[in-house]
Amino acid sequence: MRELKVGLIGGGFMGRAHSLAYALAPIAADIGATVTKEVLVDATPELAATLAQQLGWRSSSTDWRELVERPDIDIIDICTPPQFHAEIAFAAVAAGKHVFCEKPITNDSAEAARLTQAALDAGVVTQVGFNYRHAPAISFARDLLASGRLGTPLQFRASYLQEVGFGADPNRWRASRATGGSGAVGDIGSHIIDMAELMFGDIRRVSARIRTMAVGETGWAEEGGQVDDDGRIDDSGVWLAEFANGALGSFAVSSYASGRKNRVYFEADGTKGSVEFNWNSREELKVSYVDEAKDHKGFRTIHTNNEHPDGWWRLAGLGTGYPEISAIQFQKFVRAIVDGGQADPDFGHATHVQQVVEAIIAAAASDSWVDVAPRQDRS
Repeated sequence: MRELKVGLIGGGFMGRAHSLAYALAPIAADIGATVTKEVLVDATPELAATLAQQLGWRSSSTDWRELVERPDIDIIDICTPPQFHAEIAFAAVAAGKHVFCEKPITNDSAEAARLTQAALDAGVVTQVGFNYRHAPAISFARDLLASGRLGTPLQFRASYLQEVGFGADPNRWRASRATGGSGAVGDIGSHIIDMAELMFGDIRRVSARIRTMAVGETGWAEEGGQVDDDGRIDDSGVWLAEFANGALGSFAVSSYASGRKNRVYFEADGTKGSVEFNWNSREELKVSYVDEAKDHKGFRTIHTNNEHPDGWWRLAGLGTGYPEISAIQFQKFVRAIVDGGQADPDFGHATHVQQVVEAIIAAAASDSWVDVAPRQDRS
């Protein structure tokens, strides 16, 4: 069986999740290859060595450039803050490595487009960490739409709410665009944009409002204090969207939603039925069909198991959590490498999500509808 050796750059929160996922992925299913966690790279020798030992990597390093050039490494996995993503990814692609990169691949869609083309020219497989979309319940909802069981798409409503803004370190890297921060729209909002386009297709145009928290957490900053030139980022946003197929969408994100730890939620309506998903009950999908008997109309709760796409467990309710869903995305990534195909979501998809994010920011600044750039051609 083919062996794929991985070099992980960044052993923080997502590096830990990826380390678990690489261990789980080949255990849970046949992915056509063995995966070896070869090298972990981090900022200092002591930190890299400690994390490598703790997370099960064979060796450690502080030099990502040397790692990228190693001929025995097949996959470069990028888990650094976003300001480093593009430089590392460009180097990895140039070296002929397959690349998994946490989102966003870059906060600049033009740079992301160049990176996408470079990966296509090099013939390497790329994938980006929109991990929530791999929940079996979401995969099932996508299949219901694709099969026509929900009819023609009509409306998508989604929110991603957290309370992490309260008391957060103002000097953390996420707090400034200069250190790779994406704001609430680009950071958590990109996930619900990804889910929306997964099921309803491309977003064509948007209208939006965004807000930044005032110093001291006393309320929203004045209008002139929103996302200004000193690198301040948005903490909350709402936007309307029109999809290319004519469907409508409404979205909300916030880092200041007390009591909301990590609530990812969406509803999708079609002419024949609707679905509802809540990440905090992620093994469940609520489904309603228009043609039900009158005494049975309403939502039914589907508990996902291995009868559903991407499902692992034969018995529903055993638990499909964050590590399992992260492993599912790596199963797909490795299979794409082994089969010589394209992974999904790849750099091209991530570029389009970033184009939607930029359109939302532009729409909020201009007080008008803004068109989203069309998806990049894969040729």
